[in-house]
Amino acid sequence: MHSITKILEIAVQAPDVDAATPVGLILDQFREDSRIMGLSVVENGSFIGSVSKSQLYKTLSRAFALDLYSRRPISSLLDKQAACMPPELDIHSALASLLTIDSSLSIDSISVVSGGKCLGIVPVSSLLMNISSSQSELLRMLEELTARIRDEVQKAAQMQQALLPLPTFSFPGIKLAADLITCSEVGGDFFDFFPIDCNRLCLIIADVSGHGVQSGMVTTAAKASLHTLIRQGIATPGALLSNMNEAILATTRQALLMTCLVAVISPGEQTICYANAGHNFPYLCRKHANTVEMLENRPSFPLGFDVHASFEEQTIGFKPGDTFVLYSDGINECSNGSQDYGYGQFEDCLFKLLGQPPAEWVKTILNSLSTFRGNERFEDDVTLLIAGFEDAATQDHTIYRNKHSSGSYGDFT
Repeated sequence: MHSITKILEIAVQAPDVDAATPVGLILDQFREDSRIMGLSVVENGSFIGSVSKSQLYKTLSRAFALDLYSRRPISSLLDKQAACMPPELDIHSALASLLTIDSSLSIDSISVVSGGKCLGIVPVSSLLMNISSSQSELLRMLEELTARIRDEVQKAAQMQQALLPLPTFSFPGIKLAADLITCSEVGGDFFDFFPIDCNRLCLIIADVSGHGVQSGMVTTAAKASLHTLIRQGIATPGALLSNMNEAILATTRQALLMTCLVAVISPGEQTICYANAGHNFPYLCRKHANTVEMLENRPSFPLGFDVHASFEEQTIGFKPGDTFVLYSDGINECSNGSQDYGYGQFEDCLFKLLGQPPAEWVKTILNSLSTFRGNERFEDDVTLLIAGFEDAATQDHTIYRNKHSSGSYGDFT
């Protein structure tokens, strides 16, 4: 860790000289020993001021000054406004104090004083040079730290992206498409999907409060706990949320909250069972009924808020041709500076997409947001997870497995 230099560390020795010493003798002393930059003037053993070589030469260079002052005591040339500072003061604080005393920096040295004695003097030129050197060193350290942080953040972002599933996926009777656009290097949103068994597919979408590395760590921990729970046989939305809630509480101690929605889709039964922990309400878009339906449910606390929170499950039916839409609040709260995208525009966009494949939904919605905002950068993470339902009897049943899957969910072909 870089320590800031104290003024005593850059002080030069200042031999004591009695206040009654004639100026001419002081001048001779400076001439005889070029190493002496200043003298400590004492009276009755106590420090009363200092005289620097440069200041003395400057004073005596005036016309008739040498004849006038050479026999006078050195105390007559002491500056009543001389800068005296304690030895523990750092160089930056010393400069700040000096500017308070003498904003034009006409004083050429600082006396370092403690206990009525002068421990040395610091030429102002030396002070400025050391500050410049210190700032250069701090700048170098800052650049190194910035580069290291940038590298760590980039690695964290790469790790987070590697944990996301492929953007498209097929399961008997279901086709999926998804995308996540982070507003910073490491996002606070995440999504996931994976087969629970041959007959059920689990969908997850979540949003941690804030974004950045801390939020990204929570999403990574949440995803890890989720997959552990699935391996333990916990596979209902309410139970998954309850156990994730305990894990996040233990990790964040209520410092961060995470909204989350878990849905388990059974294509054979044509049902969606879901539970919602404070996340945006999903949509079920019905092609044959030509409707876009927001699936509202009783509000529940976000994960990481209440250890006793419970998460109510609801089940709704669907038909081939319908589309299930999960999203984060980065969509409805997207702003162009004067208004939000809002639910109205979002629902209009969903309505126009009825009957389209999931990948087209993702592409069109993101294009609509970019057009609305006026650029492709968002103020918050934007996440979409779209499930399109097909006739399981006619769909290609090949499973395109997530490239990051551990293989522990079994083979679904």
